[in-house]
Amino acid sequence: MKRQEAALLEHYRKLWYYNWHRYEGSNMVAMRLYFAEVLIGEIEEFLSLEGKSVLDVGGARGEFCKTLSDLRHTFAVNLDPSYANSQFWTRAVKAYASQIPLPDNTFDLAISRGVFEHIPPGARQHSLDEMFRVTKPGGFAYILIPPWFNPHAGHGFKPFHYFPFPLAKFLRKTVKRRKVGTRVRSYADAGLYPLTFRGMKKLIQNSGFELAATKDTHFRLHFLTRVWLANEILIPAVAFILRKPL
Repeated sequence: MKRQEAALLEHYRKLWYYNWHRYEGSNMVAMRLYFAEVLIGEIEEFLSLEGKSVLDVGGARGEFCKTLSDLRHTFAVNLDPSYANSQFWTRAVKAYASQIPLPDNTFDLAISRGVFEHIPPGARQHSLDEMFRVTKPGGFAYILIPPWFNPHAGHGFKPFHYFPFPLAKFLRKTVKRRKVGTRVRSYADAGLYPLTFRGMKKLIQNSGFELAATKDTHFRLHFLTRVWLANEILIPAVAFILRKPL
């Protein structure tokens, strides 16, 4: 068996294991570390991260910043509206992606993982434009989204997010036995805004970034990201790797 095929089989084994056992013992930490290594591998096809400056947009508790620093000695900054003082990373800025209070051309890499589906549509373009602004010429951005029409894209409402919100709420309560707060009356109230593969590409085209590659981060069937409809339905998480022109 070729090394690449063996690595893919090992990847699938880990996917299966973590899907069923991620809440056992320290498996959640191990899973996050593994997927951080997957992400690093995808980026380092284009940019070595050793000693680079990185902005993690929407980085929550700063776990990924810490992992990048531990593995690649990066100068990482965690930007999030809720965590001015990250639990895992103290170099943090409390701000929204649409208003990044940092200078132009600062970072070699700007990352956003599972964030853009939580940004209201009216603020998405400006958020990506802000990432473009703070990225150095020749630098890169990495945007990870779950395309809305994939069964896993609905977060707490999956796979019922295809339906109007009242029906999705009812199905979540009856099938999953998980209630939704009375004040949550729409997907927007739940902080969830549909974002498609096509919609993300349009944001990129309007941002000034160049699209360097698209990746299937879970199943590693990268060619599907270039197939119409397949990239909207079959891929749980698509990574867009972007380059800022010199």
